[in-house]
Amino acid sequence: MRAADGPVVLAACGVSKRFGALVANEAVDFDVRAGEVHALIGENGAGKSTLMSLLYGLMHPDSGTIAVDGRAVRFSSCVDAMKAGIGMVFQHFLLVERFSVAQNVMLGREPGRRGMLDRRSSEKEVARLATGYGFALNPATPVEDLGVGARQQVELLKVLERNARVLILDEPTAALSPQEASALFDIVHRLRSEGRAVILIAHKLKEVLSVADRITVLRRGKVVGSVEPEQADEAQLGLMMVGRSIDLDKRVPRIGAPADVALRITSLDVPASSGAGLHGFSLQARAGEIVGIAGVEGNGQIELAEALYGLREPTAGAIALEGRDITSMSCANRRRLGVRYVPPDRQREGLVLDFSTEENALLGDQRRLRRGSVIPAKTMRRRADAIAREYALAGYSPSVKARDYSGGNQQRLIVGRELSEGAALLLVCAPTRGLDVGAAAVIRERLRAARDAGACILLVSYDLDELRALADRIIVLCGGVATGELTPENADDATLGMLMGGIAA
Repeated sequence: MRAADGPVVLAACGVSKRFGALVANEAVDFDVRAGEVHALIGENGAGKSTLMSLLYGLMHPDSGTIAVDGRAVRFSSCVDAMKAGIGMVFQHFLLVERFSVAQNVMLGREPGRRGMLDRRSSEKEVARLATGYGFALNPATPVEDLGVGARQQVELLKVLERNARVLILDEPTAALSPQEASALFDIVHRLRSEGRAVILIAHKLKEVLSVADRITVLRRGKVVGSVEPEQADEAQLGLMMVGRSIDLDKRVPRIGAPADVALRITSLDVPASSGAGLHGFSLQARAGEIVGIAGVEGNGQIELAEALYGLREPTAGAIALEGRDITSMSCANRRRLGVRYVPPDRQREGLVLDFSTEENALLGDQRRLRRGSVIPAKTMRRRADAIAREYALAGYSPSVKARDYSGGNQQRLIVGRELSEGAALLLVCAPTRGLDVGAAAVIRERLRAARDAGACILLVSYDLDELRALADRIIVLCGGVATGELTPENADDATLGMLMGGIAA
């Protein structure tokens, strides 16, 4: 039976949702069938997350209906949705970090014995489920010790343990390496073969075309069309999403040649957080150059970036910026020298979610910009307005809290803040993670402009196409050690994959 012939399991029928004057969804029709992967794509702020929140019972539609198995329902909460067989894996994981894998998976459903929680039975059940889906997870491991890919597996197990018939996956590969993404899609194919319905929210159009049975595009809260992958390509989908053709993978020549060496790293050792750490790493990078850092997440990339920014103390080696030793310098003093940092986790590290837009626009520079003990209101407003204008922040207001923006707009705010003034050294981790093609194109243009203006840029990315499009050269890390250096032209997936796995190319 083809996916298109399966029965409709979950549907939104003429659904609309407003937030004041903002129309998030307008008369949206959307459904998913048993044994189908239905991808939902669109710009950041197009209404995808709102629609999924309606389907999952986190919100109620202002008009229209939600139907399960052809019958209209009204969920009072996500608990009702879960009872109806609907599960959702959020882009920003909802895990209790200090709890173990088993405790997170079984939370609220823990087996009991004589009035006590039966930890052993929980771990045995989670081990059985994890093994069945090929997840190499130890049920007793605290979540805080896991990498991003493993955390996502925990989120999937939470849904699968409840035997969900419909799985909503919100940007599931945004934080994954190519190998982890491939493994995830193997699971998606298996779920489809089991007759489950999968809704996939994604921005990576190549992935969408490779895994989906049907693709629906939202723009400004409305459905602009649905296509089957065989009838579409990346250019067509990009045009439907943003109204213009975009080639993200196109390389743009650098203006002028790189200048003198700006960054000199010598035999750097950095202790691990949850990954491999960094061991004996050396690098020279020039002003006006983008050096890409490739590798499976947890192989020393973040330790490198944090050591360069001053968040982590090296145990050996030295760092020099424009001839000045900064190995033991504070973050504040490094920022005064022009070091800027776009962290990998926008919500936990890049923003204070309960601060306003204008407050977040000054984070990291508040001491430098204050007058006495006060930051002038005009200074905050001017910086926030400039970022909103240049990076097209949807729903912008200086007083809006950062948590009220979509994930993509949160990322634009961070990148805009770190690139808003001339940078000598720009440390950028996964800058376009979770962004639509239009927003990703804007940020890539800004990075190239910073390079051409003389910034030395280290780009940590798990998107190999992004590295090939932006980097002047690519360094590969495995186990905290540099395993190779490639030009973008020689960095094909096979060669990068071998080096990322520690195998000499």
